[in-house]
Amino acid sequence: MASATTPDDSDDPVTVLTFDLEDDRYCVRADAVASVFGVADDESMATADDPWNAGSVSVGRERVRVVDLPRAFASSARTTARVAEPKLLVFRVTDVDDAYYGWLVDDVDITRTIQPSDLEPTRMGGHMPHVKGHLEIDGEDVIWLDEQAIHG
Repeated sequence: MASATTPDDSDDPVTVLTFDLEDDRYCVRADAVASVFGVADDESMATADDPWNAGSVSVGRERVRVVDLPRAFASSARTTARVAEPKLLVFRVTDVDDAYYGWLVDDVDITRTIQPSDLEPTRMGGHMPHVKGHLEIDGEDVIWLDEQAIHG
């Protein structure tokens, strides 16, 4: 497993896809994402008992198991404000039941190319194993998520 300061085996440039959850910006390796869809009705996911397993949706002929990231990452002390039309990041990997993994997010931006050596450890340290670290992209602090850790 790669360390927080060097998430990849080399320092070759990596393309990441940036996205938003409330006021925070995140990214994930772009090559891990198969597609991005708009979600017209997220009510069943928004009310699921477990945001880490917020149900599934059909995309074409494929089933996508959804993680409701705005709720999963929100502290229990604050209410998560829902956006009108969230986006669903669908990843290239599937679970044991051949369902794709998907993350419900507030908004998706564009891809950016970054240097893995720019990644710094987060202040949270080992408390958030799904976070590789953070870096600055276009003047904004961006948290790099480890999709493999989130998918389990």
